[in-house]
Amino acid sequence: LKGMRNMSKWYEDEKCSEGIIISSRVRLARNVKKYNFSLKLTENDAVKMIDELSEAINSLDIVKDYSSYNFKTLDEYQKQAMKERHVISNFLLGQKQAAGFVSKDEDISIMLNEEDHIRIQAYAPGMDMEKAFELADKVDDAIDSVTDYAFDEKYGYLTTCPSNVGTGMRASYMLHLPALAGNNRISGLASEVGRFGLVLRSVYGDGSKNYGDIYKLSNQITLGVSEKEIIDSLTHIANQIISQERTLRKQYVLNKRLSASDIAYRSYGVLRYARKLSLNDAMLLLSQIRLGLAQGLIGTDMENEFCVYQLMIGVMPANLALMNDSDMSPEEIEEYRAKFIRDNLPVIR
Repeated sequence: LKGMRNMSKWYEDEKCSEGIIISSRVRLARNVKKYNFSLKLTENDAVKMIDELSEAINSLDIVKDYSSYNFKTLDEYQKQAMKERHVISNFLLGQKQAAGFVSKDEDISIMLNEEDHIRIQAYAPGMDMEKAFELADKVDDAIDSVTDYAFDEKYGYLTTCPSNVGTGMRASYMLHLPALAGNNRISGLASEVGRFGLVLRSVYGDGSKNYGDIYKLSNQITLGVSEKEIIDSLTHIANQIISQERTLRKQYVLNKRLSASDIAYRSYGVLRYARKLSLNDAMLLLSQIRLGLAQGLIGTDMENEFCVYQLMIGVMPANLALMNDSDMSPEEIEEYRAKFIRDNLPVIR
């Protein structure tokens, strides 16, 4: 993307545009035996733990091409930009002492001093949870070879939060659900999947607002189930959600094709010519563009190279500030957001 540096990331892959599921993620929670859990670590011990783990992990061949970071040397907007790109978690963002490693494609991230001492996460574009697990598992095995994990033969991996004990694994799919959201089905769906030990929540926004109709479906239970059982259960429910979303999309296009097409083209027109855009407006309009492309209502000559989700990440406030190398005022961010979209939006036909 123009204006974004060193970009060749997992979210630029065309698989992020192919269907309702944008990405698959696996996150592993691990702790080191010799230290208290992160929430009970003194600041001095946190620094010592981070330094020891950083040195040990840095010796591994598997991370030789990774970038490393330490919060001591990062500005606030740089850390926030990493969160917006899913490189670090919201919890890590709030930590005073933290560090980590990130792969070139940003598909693998190792966070140190998160809620647990080590959080390993791996992303795969589209619906490919097996690949995400394989990536995370390889890194996990490598780190296990240079440190001593807190592990119990009966309970499995010991974690700060009891809900993570066992495999210590959380798997999640990121889904684009504009039809379900537009028909006010999300709340009921969230309650329904909760009966199966899963959580459905907004990725951008909270309970009262949502940006871009992007949702995350993840497991809650890790104790007493294997990694395969977690993935199989999650994928089964994800496929049911996909089926419901597809049905509503087909009905929408069949019954209101002209209106649906008009909304997609209007969204393109605003994005093409707007001189300032709020985050809410940008995400809503990009969501309509993604829906229009997916349903064949609009098209572009760059269909095999263009991924709407990469624009959704690019328009986030801190990433815009990062591209500009400085903090910006709210009005400057809205102006820069509109320019960023104009520079990167392909011609729609």
